[in-house]
Amino acid sequence: MDHIRRVVIGLGSNVGDRLQNIARALELLRADEELHVTEVSPLYETSPEGGPAGQGDFVNGAVLVLTSVDATDLLHRLQRIEETLGRVRVEHHGPRTIDLDILWIEGETIHEPELVIPHAQLAARAFMLRPLLDVASDASDAESGVVFGELPLASAALKRA
Repeated sequence: MDHIRRVVIGLGSNVGDRLQNIARALELLRADEELHVTEVSPLYETSPEGGPAGQGDFVNGAVLVLTSVDATDLLHRLQRIEETLGRVRVEHHGPRTIDLDILWIEGETIHEPELVIPHAQLAARAFMLRPLLDVASDASDAESGVVFGELPLASAALKRA
């Protein structure tokens, strides 16, 4: 894919120095010459949803990136950043030093086992939706036409980190 489009990447951390983990992830995203970070959302502190009990609260945010990198390549780049920052995948929705998710790609819908765009949980999770709207207030689902800013959780109040 040659054309540049907007992509929103969600960031989350609930292990160790959460703010430092997010800052390091941003540095590594910015270091990739094919990813142009243009906006960063505020950071929010949220309770974990799903997963094992007893996890610490998350710090969540999102970045708007301009890129021509295809979605699968981008997913693999994000996974390498997660590994660099010490993410270990032990249990589904378990604690993590860093979590990087592709939340939305302008004009694209993907339904593959490894990747669903827009993110499958976007409409149901304020900690994803609110930061996405902070950096791409006009974002919508390319397939259904749903404007994310009109979803019920779009106006959810989240605690700033």
